[in-house]
Amino acid sequence: MSGQADLALIVAYGTDMGNAEDAAMTFAEAVAEIGIEAEAVELNQVELGQLGDATHFVVVVSTFGEGEFPDSATLFWEAISADTDRLEHLNFAVLALGDSSYELFCNAGKLLDERLEALGAHRMVDRVDVDGFYEEPAKQWTADIVKILTAQQGGAATPAAPSPAVERTEPRERNNPAVARLTANRRLNSPASDKEVRHYEIDLTGTGITYQAGDSIAVHATNDPDLVQALLAGLGVGADYAINGHDTPLGTLLTEHYEIRTPSRALLSLAAERSSDPAIAQALRSGDTHGGTENSWLYGKDTLDIIGLADLSVDEVLDTLRPLQPRDYSIASSPLAHPDSVHLTVANVRYDVGGRRHGGVASTYLADRCENVLVHLRPNNHFRLPAGDAPIIMIGPGTGIAPFRAFLQERRAAGARGPSWLFFGDRRCDTDYLYGEELEEFRTDGVLTRLDLAFSRDQDTKVYVQQRMQENAEEFYRWLQDGAHVYVCGDADRMAKDVDATLHDIVGRCGGLDAAAAHAYVNELIKSHHYVRDVY
Repeated sequence: MSGQADLALIVAYGTDMGNAEDAAMTFAEAVAEIGIEAEAVELNQVELGQLGDATHFVVVVSTFGEGEFPDSATLFWEAISADTDRLEHLNFAVLALGDSSYELFCNAGKLLDERLEALGAHRMVDRVDVDGFYEEPAKQWTADIVKILTAQQGGAATPAAPSPAVERTEPRERNNPAVARLTANRRLNSPASDKEVRHYEIDLTGTGITYQAGDSIAVHATNDPDLVQALLAGLGVGADYAINGHDTPLGTLLTEHYEIRTPSRALLSLAAERSSDPAIAQALRSGDTHGGTENSWLYGKDTLDIIGLADLSVDEVLDTLRPLQPRDYSIASSPLAHPDSVHLTVANVRYDVGGRRHGGVASTYLADRCENVLVHLRPNNHFRLPAGDAPIIMIGPGTGIAPFRAFLQERRAAGARGPSWLFFGDRRCDTDYLYGEELEEFRTDGVLTRLDLAFSRDQDTKVYVQQRMQENAEEFYRWLQDGAHVYVCGDADRMAKDVDATLHDIVGRCGGLDAAAAHAYVNELIKSHHYVRDVY
């Protein structure tokens, strides 16, 4: 609400990795400086009735997965998508955060913007769609709205002194990453495994970075120098080639500043226009820059694969490339146990396509080429342990174990004895039981109450964590009734969706609820932060 009786402002966000939350909080601080009080809240906490009492509604929302709303906004979207009152009295603005390498770029923001307009609300400024780095576009968007709000108040707002309570160090950590030393790099699973998972430790001494269990760290990796050299050769130029409008030579741009692992949609479109092969042109127009299924033509291809399909100049290729983004990893340690370092659990991405070796940007950087690493903190304020000794259920197969190792370290160090239940799974017990000795120790000393394992390939029929949930459905539901907090970490496309469906099924069967009532039960878990996910 505002300091002016005639202006009632709601600022809300739907966030996945914390960027939308940060932008919304920054906006709230900006309007506080012109005398308007507004606390940034997640969209799920906004009731439709509140919109009826508000005059202004400002939203920052990211897009999750394949065009979906993030968990912190799904309940609001569900409510406002249904039949609801008209909002002709409401002025609104939407800042949409996204990644243009996905087909449904900024889809959540677009949907919300269109829905508010359809309900009769009035757009203060055009929706801004942000690709990747959000700070500067968000700053300009904020400034534009502040001008409008100032004018609507007659320019008479009294500037308010910033409150010490809202001063944050996050922007420094987000905008100014620190150099840290990689002190441990070891293989975590057996060499006999058909994949490679590594454990890393990063020394935070002197960086000014402090973290909490549940946070992530962003790694600013550089591109593989062999891929850069091959790309330069493919473009027919040297590393010192000068690009118009750039003071930095092309070799450095491709190494440090541009994404060359995942081809941009713009590059695919350009190559499709220039290709002389209709079948290849059609495959390129599919626009699936994340490769689709393993059987699709585009699967795993990188920028070097694409530039060989058409006659493209250096400058026009560079115009299509996206900025190289940091890669986020859930922290696998607790600051109570490791105050001066963070641990990471990373699956190495290495594979062959078209007779050439390909690799993930950050995973191969950490494994093969890194001694000092540029990092910044990604706070995850919604993925936190509950206070006291509340029961927790953790579901984290594969590298999804990372934050739960941190949670268990935290509980051990704090002396917390609340019930804890971990569902962990991977391919084979003898090769892929990540942190197995530690998990067994946690169980032995009572920090971990229950441990259910699902190794999918240790028997003829594959078994996953969701099957273990079903096998223990009655007890799982009892834990929910006792106030358990459910955490999920790992693959968003398959595991998280299957676990979510299983959770709904358990609630319905064991609670004697129909589908609608089970859905409402799970929605209440989401709204109360008793069901949170860190999925990717």
